[in-house]
Amino acid sequence: MAVESWKSQSDAHFITDTLSWGRPLFSQTADYALRAVAQLASQPGLTNTIRIIAEETGVNAPYLRKVLNRLRDAGIVETQRGSGGGVTLVVQPDLLTILDVLNAVDPITRIKQCPLGQAEHLELCPLHSELDKAIGQIEIALSQKTIGELLQSKCSQNSQCNFPRSADCYKL
Repeated sequence: MAVESWKSQSDAHFITDTLSWGRPLFSQTADYALRAVAQLASQPGLTNTIRIIAEETGVNAPYLRKVLNRLRDAGIVETQRGSGGGVTLVVQPDLLTILDVLNAVDPITRIKQCPLGQAEHLELCPLHSELDKAIGQIEIALSQKTIGELLQSKCSQNSQCNFPRSADCYKL
């Protein structure tokens, strides 16, 4: 009986550890970009320094600088060096989708050819075709949700998360 009890606990522990160690669907870079954009969108028209954005989002400042450079190159933010400089969101949060942000820093990759590299596979096999369709559905879902909507949805939630809120959430 003691052996069976140990085995059950061990199996349960293995399953939860495996699930928590799973590879995330989106990269850390994508997560950081979304955090930074949400932080900027929560304070419309304000320019924030990288240090402030890093502190408020919990992202390492040197890495955040690289992420913000990609967002700048995509036309999502503007950066200004020097005194009075910082980062400003230049796309309206209600027009900026999650997919826009992801595509700026770490685009979702579709399956266009045989992942096995076999030349005779001119079309995707049923498995890879279905996986590509699923990726397409994720793209559609992410293209339909704006950063502004995310900030508004936070207004009504009681969450322990420090996800930024829209400025409208604070109006009485």
